Amino acid sequence: MKILICSLPSAIGGMERRIEAEIRLLTKLGHEVLVASRDFPALNEWKFDLTHTGGRYIKWRPYKFIERQHFAAPFRWLALATLPALRRQRIDFAHIAMPWNFVGLSMAYVLSKANIPFVFGIHSKFNDKRLPEKGWPFATKALASLIGGYAVSEPVKTAFVSLYDGLLPPSVSIETIHNGIDIARFKLDPTIRKNLRHHLGIAEEAFVVLFCGRLDANKLPLFALRIFAEFVANHRQGRLLVVGDGPEMAALKTQINALQLQDKVILTGQVADPAPYYSASDCYLSTSVLEGYSLTTAEALASGIPAIVPNDDVFTSVYGASTAVQRCNPDVPAEWCQALLSVARLDAAARQLLSQSAQTFAQTHLSVEFMNQKLALFYENIASECSHSTPL
Repeated sequence: MKILICSLPSAIGGMERRIEAEIRLLTKLGHEVLVASRDFPALNEWKFDLTHTGGRYIKWRPYKFIERQHFAAPFRWLALATLPALRRQRIDFAHIAMPWNFVGLSMAYVLSKANIPFVFGIHSKFNDKRLPEKGWPFATKALASLIGGYAVSEPVKTAFVSLYDGLLPPSVSIETIHNGIDIARFKLDPTIRKNLRHHLGIAEEAFVVLFCGRLDANKLPLFALRIFAEFVANHRQGRLLVVGDGPEMAALKTQINALQLQDKVILTGQVADPAPYYSASDCYLSTSVLEGYSLTTAEALASGIPAIVPNDDVFTSVYGASTAVQRCNPDVPAEWCQALLSVARLDAAARQLLSQSAQTFAQTHLSVEFMNQKLALFYENIASECSHSTPL
């Protein structure tokens, strides 16, 4: 089969890594996979990554008349102008990776006009902002060829179904298929830990708190710094290791200087492979409140380090059963500080037990193999909905 995966990313993140994983799976199953996206700053980097997954990038970018609420006929025609190029690709079915509420519906509109069946992959917990009523007829037409979908966590599914109530075709069902990670890649390595800490100037006895990911407002890196400042005032051996880059970097540096934490915080910027930095750390901190599924928390657990995360429905649904994850009130920094202190004050034996618990949970719940089993069945069921398809 010839499958098109399309999305509207703004950066390389969890959704893009999930797309790469699905391309690997689908090509392994013998299918040709094309990828289309909007233009964004890291597109060339992502194109390079896609070549290693087996996917082929094509330029298909319908005008976003639904997302921009430009419902007049000339704007619809702009989107439909891409229809001939789409038909020439002879797509069997498509997958639209949705990062936010109605982002991707213009693509769906053109796919439906071409009678190409498609599925949704829903990667974020949508808010309750609906399309204006005048946009509903176009959303309904856009969803005409929708035959299924999945969400990356149960709260993401619930939010999507609520937002699209009355718009989805009656026969469409949405499943929950968690993300998965390569457990072996994030296996704790004592040699890497020792060497990287030496390279970064981190003493053996230091307690390293890791913050990893894109530094944007949604990830709340300034709140993470505030938590760490309170923690290090009570635990002088604390160090904050920030791995990543983004628009909040300048503000983060300013606040580090204001708090006089220059000797306590290490900023690595963007790194090619974050896995060694998990090995070099003792605890993972995620303050993001807009996650659909936190991949970095999964990577931390696979690396054998406990995690401190927000006490919200997404983190609870995915990580609530892990004894290596503490969930804290997003509005109470002191609660986060106490959680960090509770880990930092453990003796070596207790830390080892916590590390083993983290790794066991990752192996049994968070592996890419577990994800692929569910995805293979999902696509097999979708193929049965396409009368002209061959079995996956």
